[in-house]
Amino acid sequence: MSTSEQIHDEVGHPIIDADGHVLEVLEATYPHLRDSLGATRFEEWRARGPIARLAQRPRTTEDRLRTRTPQGAWWGTQTVNVRDRATATLPALLAERSAEIGIDYFVLYPTNTLLTCAEEDPDLRQGLCAGFNSFFADIYGPYASQMTMAALIPMHTPEEAIAELEHCNDLGIKVVCFPEGVARALTEPAGPDCNPFLFQGQAQWFDSFGLDSLYDYDPVWAKCQALGYAATFHGGMTVRPGINWSISSYVANHVGQFAMSMYPLAKSLLFGGVTRRFPDVPFVLQECGVSWGMQLLVDAIEHWEKRNVDALEMLNPARLDRDELADYFERYPGRLGDLVEGDLFDLVSRFPIAGNVPDEPDEFAAMGVSTKADIVRLFADSFYFGCEADDRGMVTAFLPSNPGGARLRAVLGSDIGHWDVTDIAGVVAEAHELVDEGFLTNEQWRQVVFDNPVEMLTRVNPDFFAGTVVADRLPITQPASP
Repeated sequence: MSTSEQIHDEVGHPIIDADGHVLEVLEATYPHLRDSLGATRFEEWRARGPIARLAQRPRTTEDRLRTRTPQGAWWGTQTVNVRDRATATLPALLAERSAEIGIDYFVLYPTNTLLTCAEEDPDLRQGLCAGFNSFFADIYGPYASQMTMAALIPMHTPEEAIAELEHCNDLGIKVVCFPEGVARALTEPAGPDCNPFLFQGQAQWFDSFGLDSLYDYDPVWAKCQALGYAATFHGGMTVRPGINWSISSYVANHVGQFAMSMYPLAKSLLFGGVTRRFPDVPFVLQECGVSWGMQLLVDAIEHWEKRNVDALEMLNPARLDRDELADYFERYPGRLGDLVEGDLFDLVSRFPIAGNVPDEPDEFAAMGVSTKADIVRLFADSFYFGCEADDRGMVTAFLPSNPGGARLRAVLGSDIGHWDVTDIAGVVAEAHELVDEGFLTNEQWRQVVFDNPVEMLTRVNPDFFAGTVVADRLPITQPASP
């Protein structure tokens, strides 16, 4: 079996990691946090501890059973492979190992600071994001030819997001990441007679920035376009109640977690018309795979076919010929005629079939679509899906059965720095197994590891790779749109 370095040399094109991870040393961020928070707030935060530590505070089995507190991550970083552990922390070592790893350019995301965007205190949330982003620019800036670090963007309001986007632009940061949503307080908590789809006592709902959002986030996407940022979302940047349920198994909670997080986000952006209004902005869904994306596209089209405003006429209660329906019941009553008391004709005439019609019955209005091809375009042209090396679902991006022959835009994310990568130097070789075994062609694999990541990063910033080690390997032949 070829090594990652050998595969890199054989394929004849650069390989880009769209989603690696660093293991931040929090103590090293303190000088930047003091500047962004001020001495008093900084000491208050340090005494309390990060949200990640608060979320993982020890609980006994009895406590978990009583409160249904999900089991969180434990033993989450490499210890035996010390070199890999150090590589995720020291950018100089990562740069030195680039050839061995078989990756030319790395887009890196936080680990220990990911939950910062979930901080409830607005001043603390904004100050922490600004301080951590300054730290990222300081530590990773000198290695800009081989890597870039993604910045944290708070999203409780559009205003705070725009302010931090501008700060990141001033810092020279080229990649930003947003949480997949924000937990918000219900104006009226769910009482004992609440809708059965709510939990009794529920006090929060989850806002995914598109359909039915509390705020208009279009100014954020417009700012991304103006500053040259792909709108990148990474799972684990916020706390989403309801996804994790096992009080005993982190594995059970982790399986499918990121896909479940990104699914509502993708629906919110698509059905909210965001991808229609911002067709040039890449919306990147990291660390979640692509197979669920194919299914979401299929489901969206099937629902449009059956529930667009014209098709709904087949379901319009006003068009039901009750006399004809009642006639069938009178002529073919069977046992129903013996069991039902009263007149069948009268019973059928009173069937409750209407339900609560929304104010706007065209539930595809924000998308502005009139054909299946329109839905394929709004989805497949706008979304990019982060796939890890061992994700065999990557092949679904290229299935000939995809609607309209769509090729979903999968990108390789190494996930280096996390527990599921046992050998950083083996990531590329593992991803290439889909080619070795005949499930992907060389051209399809190139799209995942090179064409799609480059398109994703240069779509609103053509100069993204200027001054990098891959600059002289561009431009490339872009994959054809569906």
